[in-house]
Amino acid sequence: MKKLLSMIGITLLALMLAVPAFAAEKPIKVYINGTTLSFPAGTPYLKDNTVLVPFRVIFEQLGLQVLWDAKTGTVTGTGATLNISLKVGSKRATVNGTVKQLTVAPVAAAGTTYIPLRFIAEATGGTALWDSASRSVKITVPKSASTDQAEITALIQLSNKYYNEEKAISFYSLVDSESDNMNSVADMNSLFQAYDLKNTIESLKILSLAGDEATVYTVETNIRTGGYYTPDERFEYLYTLVRRNGEWKISDMEVQESTVLLTREAGMKPAVLPQGDAAVIKDTLSKYYQYMGAQNVDATMALMTSYGEDYDAAAKADLQALFDTYDLSYSLGTANIYYYSDDEAAVYTEVSIKDGESGENYTQSLIFIMFKSESGSWTIDDTYHISFDTVQTAQS
Repeated sequence: MKKLLSMIGITLLALMLAVPAFAAEKPIKVYINGTTLSFPAGTPYLKDNTVLVPFRVIFEQLGLQVLWDAKTGTVTGTGATLNISLKVGSKRATVNGTVKQLTVAPVAAAGTTYIPLRFIAEATGGTALWDSASRSVKITVPKSASTDQAEITALIQLSNKYYNEEKAISFYSLVDSESDNMNSVADMNSLFQAYDLKNTIESLKILSLAGDEATVYTVETNIRTGGYYTPDERFEYLYTLVRRNGEWKISDMEVQESTVLLTREAGMKPAVLPQGDAAVIKDTLSKYYQYMGAQNVDATMALMTSYGEDYDAAAKADLQALFDTYDLSYSLGTANIYYYSDDEAAVYTEVSIKDGESGENYTQSLIFIMFKSESGSWTIDDTYHISFDTVQTAQS
């Protein structure tokens, strides 16, 4: 028994001597383009001012296929245009057939082969930065343009997927922001509660890609599938993307153009609704244009849905600015209610407008979204622009 215990003790001692002496020190962390690497078969350690790491993980993370020749103790990593070969105990390595000198030879310990990290990073066209304070190595390797393009495209598509699945938190996890986006998440969840929409990316084009910044142009359609009414629309977006810690994030998203997809034919199809509601809705629109022509701010605002003091004050200021700038008169032509529910209606309208200062005449097509309050009154909740055209006068 004593002999058995003695043999076990000798074996354990041998294993301890075979493992690199780093257990008592703070573990070394390795990052590639901001992503932390995990080494299940061993732990990186420092030898003669050189960081050695288990070969398989680092080769695979750099996109190299791994070949291990146990008979010769040779490690080989191959890529489309790269072949790296190192041998345990040798300070000579080859890169695409060219012999390179190593500062520290690869080491085999406890069944794992360790290779010099900086040499591998530089051989693949990257850089390695050692931070002694945090005991970390940050590897930066260039990505091909095709890889960046694929990642950018995948990011936009994933954001669209989260939008359609009504996952606000997941959507904003893709957005670059210093805050937690709690307000933005709450606003998006409110949108999801009110509307059922399906967004489709019709086309996507990467306009620029330089370093850690990119701009992307998309054409997207937003189709109502339920919930409160909103017309189907096509949007042209300009995305600004940035790369943070090796990952692309959405920095900004601006609407460049929006087009209501309602056709005149569809807008002119009458909805089925009570005659009383139809009369009140059309009377409200008639008064709206009457008050607009009279430049009566208070009377016009009284016909609009209130969304609190701040919102109403801003809307009132905008309306006053319009009246101060232009002298317009209005004539309501077509007003057809093409959508109706118990508390909502959508009205397709065609309006003639005359500019009193220039004498120019215009025609405008737009949609009014009407809301019915608990008291039974109908107010203007929103408007959607369809077209605005100048009327050409005959030349004498």
